[in-house]
Amino acid sequence: MSRSASEKPSAEEARGAYAAHALLSEGHKKKMSLSISEPLAEAARQLDINLSRAAEAGILQEIKRRCDDAWLARNRAAIAAYNERIDREGVFGEEHRSF
Repeated sequence: MSRSASEKPSAEEARGAYAAHALLSEGHKKKMSLSISEPLAEAARQLDINLSRAAEAGILQEIKRRCDDAWLARNRAAIAAYNERIDREGVFGEEHRSF
């Protein structure tokens, strides 16, 4: 399904897309060539770090970060409007809060 940049995904689509990140590192593996500095590779070997697993984890973390950044960019105006309304009107039941 194609969507223009101004169209927002539904809550269900957003949850599904975010949850799908966990599945990205599952399934069939594809051989790829990856270049890293020799000192970094040597340090990883000395610490018995699985380079493939570490690369996957780092790539997955970057994908999540970029998706979070994109979500925030899409929702920044709505968040600002909500915060302005709360500043202006307060929250429901505020007069009954003891904290």
